[in-house]
Amino acid sequence: MLKNYLKILLRNFARNRAFTLINISGLTLGITCSLIMFMIVKEELSFNQYHSKLDRIYRVGHIDYIDGNEYPGGGVPLPMRAAVAEDIVGITNSTLISHEMYGLISITGQDGSIQYYEESPELVYVQPSFFEMFDWKVLEGAVENSFKEPNMAALSETLAKKYFPDESAVGKTIRLNKQQDLLITAVLEDQRKDSDFPFGLFMSMETKGAESGFTRWGSISSNDVLFVELDESTDPEDVDAQFPDFVEKYWSKEEREERTFLLAPFSEYHFDDRFGTFSRSASKQMLWTYVAIGIFLIVTACFNFINMSTAMAVKRAKEVGMRKVLGSSRKQLVARFLGETFAITFLSLLVSVALTERLIPLVINEFFELEIGFSLLSDTSLILYLLAVLVLVSLMAGLYPAFVLSGAKPIYALKGALDKKGSNMTLRRALVVFQFFLCQLLIFGTIVAVRQMNYFTSVDMGYEKENIMFFRMAENDLDKQKLWKSQIADIPGVKVASVASHPPFSGSVMGTNAYYYTDDTTRQEIDIQFKRVDETYRETYGLRMLAGDWVAKSDTINQFVVNQSFLLKAGVKDPLEAIGETVNVWGNKYPIVGVVEDYHATTLSNAIEPMAMFSDAGQNQTIGLKINAERTEEIVAALEEIWVGMHEEYEFDYEFVDVSIAQYYESERKMSQLMTTFAGISIFIGCLGLYGLVAFMANQKSKEIGIRKVLGATVSSLVGNFSGEFAKLVGLAFLIAAPLGYLGMTSWLQEYEYSISIGPLIFITTIVASMVLALLTTGYRSLRAATANPVTSLRDE
Repeated sequence: MLKNYLKILLRNFARNRAFTLINISGLTLGITCSLIMFMIVKEELSFNQYHSKLDRIYRVGHIDYIDGNEYPGGGVPLPMRAAVAEDIVGITNSTLISHEMYGLISITGQDGSIQYYEESPELVYVQPSFFEMFDWKVLEGAVENSFKEPNMAALSETLAKKYFPDESAVGKTIRLNKQQDLLITAVLEDQRKDSDFPFGLFMSMETKGAESGFTRWGSISSNDVLFVELDESTDPEDVDAQFPDFVEKYWSKEEREERTFLLAPFSEYHFDDRFGTFSRSASKQMLWTYVAIGIFLIVTACFNFINMSTAMAVKRAKEVGMRKVLGSSRKQLVARFLGETFAITFLSLLVSVALTERLIPLVINEFFELEIGFSLLSDTSLILYLLAVLVLVSLMAGLYPAFVLSGAKPIYALKGALDKKGSNMTLRRALVVFQFFLCQLLIFGTIVAVRQMNYFTSVDMGYEKENIMFFRMAENDLDKQKLWKSQIADIPGVKVASVASHPPFSGSVMGTNAYYYTDDTTRQEIDIQFKRVDETYRETYGLRMLAGDWVAKSDTINQFVVNQSFLLKAGVKDPLEAIGETVNVWGNKYPIVGVVEDYHATTLSNAIEPMAMFSDAGQNQTIGLKINAERTEEIVAALEEIWVGMHEEYEFDYEFVDVSIAQYYESERKMSQLMTTFAGISIFIGCLGLYGLVAFMANQKSKEIGIRKVLGATVSSLVGNFSGEFAKLVGLAFLIAAPLGYLGMTSWLQEYEYSISIGPLIFITTIVASMVLALLTTGYRSLRAATANPVTSLRDE
């Protein structure tokens, strides 16, 4: 019986090779996309879930209230760790983590040679309680007691093998930044790929001591992060309610009016970027988008299968009629047709698994910055997902065609029709409308995303981006800084050079409250971002002056240049009015000597904030150069030669401003690429479904077309009649997709302070593109139906 069934199944597939191939292709694409989305969502949701105390650990964040705005931050003052344990009820343990973005490790060999290693961002200062709260396996040595002392450290297994490949690292000494000797007391298990703690070198918090300068209650560094462990019976809201009294105890009146603290669950750490993270964060909104895309594509593929299967129904009508005459029940016919659908779905699933296994290492891991493994035999959740897809897709795609075919009356089926009137077209039209609704939604979103990306790269940032390179000096040394500038001036092709804290686009040095004075008593409080510059910074990066002069050369702070946003906050309309006025900050008053045009110091997601720039040469490390692009190679070679002479133990690394800015929008670029890819897949599947509907209508209307041709209808009129009907379906889909696409993409654009507007051209492009694709898809099949010999279709009547 089974052998006979398989033989008939293969015979049907072979007889209808084109339709079978189209069905398998559509389902394969839909299942592959949904499987990839499942793997991504599953991986993102797994982050940090392995910690045994996950549900009891919370991060302490703060929110500053300035000028009616909320500014969340993740840093805490160093003394706060001990204070919360004493003053806050419900906290059973706490640990402070102080992250260092960069460090130079040196190891002296037995022969006296020194090996240097640059590490970033794996350096972190921790307390013994860190290893009590978080699950981190100790492979060798111990950390509990040793980390209570200064100059103690532990290495990850990878770093231990890197520094000491042929011997145990425990008991060895390494040097940090040429200054501090650290004794290795333990080797720890490497961080898991689903961890948000990218640490490799752990140093005792006592090593940091008071050298950081952030020991006052009023000083906060974003690198110092506090985690607390709550008692099992403690509600985090009860802890939050204690923070106002806590702030009142340790902060001044002005500070406590502007700041509050709150708990953020560690279980949501991977998705909560309000307070910053140690590694890449993810967006739950984006995960839901991935889920929606996966569902939409697999549903579209099922609808496509339904259309294709019902299009073939007329061809199989005689087979159904004969089987009914010979005694087959409707239940048997439904089971047979569902079995065929199951077989096609199973084949599609096998191809999808093979495709996904290839795509994950080649595309997905790099594109989504994940390390996704694909192990079908050992991953229970993956097996269950595939089984669910197999069953649900088989039922969703197969039930309707099975009931349509099995419900045919023998008297009509033996004549090649499913019923007297022909099958109801309403459902199939609705399926095509839904498919093109999804296609147009993705086309609309893709156009908006691509245009926004183009806006990112073409918008005037307020400074020059082309042919400007920059690099960071390895050491904060004023003498070496001056030597750098003098030697750079002799390099052919370098137009001008500057030494500053940062290039224009990389944020600020710090932010704080300051007071703008128009006389000795009248003042305006302003939250200001500060940036250290030098006398050639404006010329190097092309900042535009509105009034006054640029800062003069100085090794200490003595004057400010402010931007337009500063004047707006201060209520000053004319830039000339600000020249000569003063800013009171850090206990001193500094004169304003110039005003520059606003420029984007961060991404376009953020508004331009009030900024003050000042010269403080002793603290600057970033060297920027405006160069002649034709001489880039020889300039880089000359810089490398100077670098080796000054910082031999460090690697020379440089960037170009335009490239760095493009990297800021890497996630948006990837999103636009992702939408373009899935829009293409959705369009392809939708066109397959449309082709199926055309084929079905051609079969159903073959006699009508034959009669029309006999009565004198032209091929063009018949093709136009077909195409006009499908154009109406595409138009109906657009009426649904257009408002939803507008609302969705408008919401997305609101995440950016600066964005494009959604104009009529985007709507026109969407409808024209989908209409052209639809007409191209229907044109060939319509032409075949219109040019068919009427004798063939009318010979049975």
